[in-house]
Amino acid sequence: MRVLRAEGGKIVAGGRELIRPGAPIWVDLAPTPDAIAFVGETFHFHPLAMEDAAHEDQRPKFEQYPGALFSVVHRLVPTPEDTGVLALELDAFLTAEALVTFHAAPLAEVDAVWDRCAAEPELLARGPDFPLYLLHDALTDVHYALVDAQSTEIEEVADEVASFSGMGSLELLERIVSLRRAHATLRRRLSPQREVFAALARPGQALVREQTSIYFRDVVDHSVRLTEEIDTGRDLLASAHDAYLSHNNNRLSEVTARLTLIATIFLPLNFVAGFFGMNLEILPARVAIPVVLAAMVAMPVAMFAVFKRNRWI
Repeated sequence: MRVLRAEGGKIVAGGRELIRPGAPIWVDLAPTPDAIAFVGETFHFHPLAMEDAAHEDQRPKFEQYPGALFSVVHRLVPTPEDTGVLALELDAFLTAEALVTFHAAPLAEVDAVWDRCAAEPELLARGPDFPLYLLHDALTDVHYALVDAQSTEIEEVADEVASFSGMGSLELLERIVSLRRAHATLRRRLSPQREVFAALARPGQALVREQTSIYFRDVVDHSVRLTEEIDTGRDLLASAHDAYLSHNNNRLSEVTARLTLIATIFLPLNFVAGFFGMNLEILPARVAIPVVLAAMVAMPVAMFAVFKRNRWI
């Protein structure tokens, strides 16, 4: 547990001893059972909100309780194998004098905002809602690089699908499926956060000052831009997947048609060979053999010419 307290025009850093009324404070801690119990007893947060803070993998959301606001947002990072994205959760309680944040995993953005508030007393002195804005702004802007990287990879896959001339490879299909899974996680985790920021930016919010709600509107704008880029990437990825399947189906149809034409050409040859193999005595040998050979040569050539003229091959 770590605590920042803005008092007397300066910032005091410490622990539980700084948690008392009379000045804006920021409490940052891990969601351990002891920490959850201490915060619940100290600030009297609603039990349902404390239960959400105690359990990871909550969806992004905003809830208003008597005397406190509760929000959940996510920080997405690539998985160690770089095959998808992993969601790290940040829970935040906002009261008139306190900001309480919970996160199980270390978050560089939280540390950066913490250091900034410790070095600039006026930030926390503006009220606990302003550090909350700084946190949400940092956690939103950091996702631009992740979304841009995925958009670039999606465009590369789309170009690869468009230029592929043979049958689709299993590696390309696995890449498309992996991208769709990662992009679905992006959309599921980041899109709802726009509603969280919009709720905090709504005029008349009791615990968010009017001058701070203006800043939250900027975060809403950034979140909307992220969501639009994610939706564009999803559409492009779906088109690439459909094009891949369509390309494979077309190639399979072409191969099937050619094999069918070959079988069709050899079908009358089998008939001629079978018929005269049983009935060759009806013609003299010196006549039958040239007739059979001529028929077996002429029919494939004639059928190929007919197929070619009708553009079947």
